Amino acid sequence: MTNDEIIYNEVNAKYHTPEQRRAILALAYTPEQIAAKGKEIHFKDVPEERQGEELEKLLLAGLFHTFQEWKKDGKSVKTGEKATICTKLWKFDDRPRKTSASMEPDALTAAANDQRPDGNYYKAPAHLFHIGQVEASRPAPAGRFKSLDEIKAYNRMLADQRKAAKAAAEQPASAPAEIPAKAEAPAKPTTKPAKKAATKPAAKPSAPQKAAQPAPDALHKAERKACAAFLAVPETDRKGQAAALDTWRKTRKAVEDAKQTPAAVAVLDEAPVKQLDFESIAAGLLA
Repeated sequence: MTNDEIIYNEVNAKYHTPEQRRAILALAYTPEQIAAKGKEIHFKDVPEERQGEELEKLLLAGLFHTFQEWKKDGKSVKTGEKATICTKLWKFDDRPRKTSASMEPDALTAAANDQRPDGNYYKAPAHLFHIGQVEASRPAPAGRFKSLDEIKAYNRMLADQRKAAKAAAEQPASAPAEIPAKAEAPAKPTTKPAKKAATKPAAKPSAPQKAAQPAPDALHKAERKACAAFLAVPETDRKGQAAALDTWRKTRKAVEDAKQTPAAVAVLDEAPVKQLDFESIAAGLLA
């Protein structure tokens, strides 16, 4: 027997009453559609009074398929449904097999060869589901990327960012900025001493010192720490990667700014205090 004949016999052996058959047929056909099918199909060697029953059996067998057959039709078995019929169907075996040309096939093998004469068949367990146990397959959810090229471009971008972060972490710490030389005090002009009593000049206020800048070593340490945090974020965590990359960029910019703006050094004005010449003052008073 062929697979269609096996399914026909198994289905009608289980659903043998008109009520059982019509309950399942109602899931796929209306009475008008069944009557239209009866006009298209002609039965041989079947009495006219039994042709209606035979039509129902034939249509009912066509509503039972295996899981794979329903999948080919764009349907999937509902969650929790169990097979209503368990049987064995012929399955094509495409494995190479040595056979003797003198051996004649038996009746079952010959019937199987009628389905596909260029191969070997064997009976395998099969599970049948009727149309009431399946539903339309749901489309796959839309992905983030529309093509394989977009995925490759995104992966290349992430790889370039990791390489840049790794190269920045491996760079040696730059030498500290040189301290500028001490500025010389301007020379004061010589003036003739006045007759009035000289008074001690007031001390000049010291220049305000600029705020101390962070040490270069501390900035480089913070940059390497931010780079390591970026490399430790998994590729699947897009938000974590973006936050870590932003932190690494800020610390790297702070290092670059420190290189261009060395720390200012406060310089005190240490001009010598002028000494009074008392002899010249006394000679001027006596003259």
